[in-house]
Amino acid sequence: MILTRIGRVAAASLVAGALASSRSSAQADSTWREYEGAMQSARAASDTVTYRVQLAAIHHAIGSTPRIAARYAALALAALDKRAAAQWLGAVAAMGSALDTAMLARYAELAGPAARASLLAAHARATSDVGAPELVYRLPDSNMIAEDIAFDARRSTMLVSSVRSGSIYAKHIPGSAPVVVKIQPDSGWGIFALGIDCGRGVLWATTAAFPMGAHWVAADSGRSALLKFDLQSGALRGSYVAPDSGAHALGDLAIDADGAVYVSDGVGTGVYVLDAGSSALRTLVPPGLLVSPQTPALSSDGETLFVPDYAIGVASVNIRTGVVSWIAHSDSLALTGIDGMYRSGRDLIAVQNGLEPNRIVRLSLDAAERRVSRATTLVRGSKATELTHATVSGGWLYFIRKSGWGRVAEDGAMTEAAAGEGPDVVRVRLTP
Repeated sequence: MILTRIGRVAAASLVAGALASSRSSAQADSTWREYEGAMQSARAASDTVTYRVQLAAIHHAIGSTPRIAARYAALALAALDKRAAAQWLGAVAAMGSALDTAMLARYAELAGPAARASLLAAHARATSDVGAPELVYRLPDSNMIAEDIAFDARRSTMLVSSVRSGSIYAKHIPGSAPVVVKIQPDSGWGIFALGIDCGRGVLWATTAAFPMGAHWVAADSGRSALLKFDLQSGALRGSYVAPDSGAHALGDLAIDADGAVYVSDGVGTGVYVLDAGSSALRTLVPPGLLVSPQTPALSSDGETLFVPDYAIGVASVNIRTGVVSWIAHSDSLALTGIDGMYRSGRDLIAVQNGLEPNRIVRLSLDAAERRVSRATTLVRGSKATELTHATVSGGWLYFIRKSGWGRVAEDGAMTEAAAGEGPDVVRVRLTP
């Protein structure tokens, strides 16, 4: 996850900034941007009726988010609508999103202290610690900024990428201590995403130039590439850049059964694909349609690419046409803040580091894979801090915690880790 970490961009700011972005008129689902613009204009004009109409249109287009629920709650409190206030403040609480102090005070005046206390209790339940992840191993470089993790099943080796050093650490499971993998060339840019195609003997990685990299130079800012390495030797077999101009940060990837690689761009906001046998990336989702695309995951039939948008929810992209829709879900479920996402059977495993406390949630989809039918929290809270990415192997979910991103300042400067602060790899069992 790039755009949302670098600069600490809040989801609200992302949505606001997206209004100025270009959009494809062929993508009907992009009208949420128009509704957002009209809603903000109505707010400036103190036109509550139009504001409510546009808010409902956004809600219908993309589903509920913590921000949408809070907006509905504010309208209900202003209208002294106790039922609606309870509904939407209850949704905010159930999402585990922060409850606004002023709203809580107004709600207590409207519904009474007991109703306020019930709301706070619901929020406490939604933010309590869940799960007991097992420590697998600690990474040797406490300041590496651990980003992605992948498992080479044929060699029983776990790989973890470093944004700080631009390295990849390998750890045999079980086996000796992690060691740095020799890859060529060493640009000095950070290594972000990792993907292993065991059948074709390929290690895919993304790289991008950012100031938290140990060898960053300002002239490289905005440069990024998808890299293809020989899985065994580490030799570089190809380098691919986005097909359009502007700054890019190819941050996350997924590989399909045919060997095609799907890549999301956290800065340029597009989604690209390197088709099997192709020598160049092509655009699947044009820049400007999504706000902050993160780790993609393919559907069980391989026909849909699920792309979490950090600011909005989970986009469902037709891999043939590039048409985007949004995964439906209940009003009390937050699908914002998802950094890593992975398929496990017909379910999606979502790593949410955009919500506090961080959490990992299993999303069970309906038969059509268009709606979340059930959400189960696998881990949350004090044992799941500073999460980034994960990988599924042998009935376990392995993931990175204490990644180091929390010690990166706005300008990319990094605070040295204290004793025990370095990243480690842990796991939780994925029950059927």
